[in-house]
Amino acid sequence: MIVDASAKGIICGSFFMFILLFVGSLFFGRAFCSWACPLGGAQEILSPLKKKFAIKGRIIKWFIWVPWIISIVVVAARQGGYQEIDPMFRTSYGFSLGSIYTAIAYISVLLILLLAQFFVGKRSFCRHICWIAPFMILGTEIQKLLKTPSLKLVKTDNACTNCKLCTKNCLMGLDVENMLKANKMQNSECILCGNCADVCKKECIKLTFKNK
Repeated sequence: MIVDASAKGIICGSFFMFILLFVGSLFFGRAFCSWACPLGGAQEILSPLKKKFAIKGRIIKWFIWVPWIISIVVVAARQGGYQEIDPMFRTSYGFSLGSIYTAIAYISVLLILLLAQFFVGKRSFCRHICWIAPFMILGTEIQKLLKTPSLKLVKTDNACTNCKLCTKNCLMGLDVENMLKANKMQNSECILCGNCADVCKKECIKLTFKNK
C-alpha cells in the first residue's frame, strides 16, 4: 500500500504508522512487538504448534526491508516527491480489508506466519521475516547512542542461581542468562515482553523505564 501511495505522490496511513513505530522505539524499544502487534498475538495463539526456538537467520528480514524502503524512495522520487496526504488511501473508512484483494493479501501474510511457526520455529515470523521490525531495531540502536530514558530490562542486585528459566522462557530465543552475567541486558532483538523477569524466582531481572 505504501509503495502504491508513494508512486502517486501520496503520504498514506502506513507512512505515519511506520514513523510512529520508529519514534516510539526511541522510548519503548520493541515493546510494540510483544504488547500490541496483532501478528505477534497470532503467534502466541499458535505457539503450541512449535515450542522449539527458530533457526538462526535474523538478518533475513533486512533483505526484505532494505529493497522495500529503496522502492518507496525511488517511486516517490520519480513522482517528484509527495504532494498529498491521505491517511485513508485505499481503505474503506480506515479499514484496510475493505475489498477481497486486500483480504487475500492479509490472509496470505497469516499463512506465511503459520507456515513459519510450524516448520521453522517459535516466533519465527518476528525473528526472520517481519519487515516492520527494522524500524524499531534502528530506533533501539539510536536510543542506545543517545542514552535517553526508555523501557528496558535491567539487572538487579540479587544473585543469579543459573536456573536458565529466563532463557527458556524468552519468546525471541535470546540467551538471557548470559546477558545477565555480562550485565548487558539491552538487545535489539529483545521485544521487552517481560517473561524473563516474570519467571525469575530470585527477581534478578526487572523491566523498568530508565536511562541507565
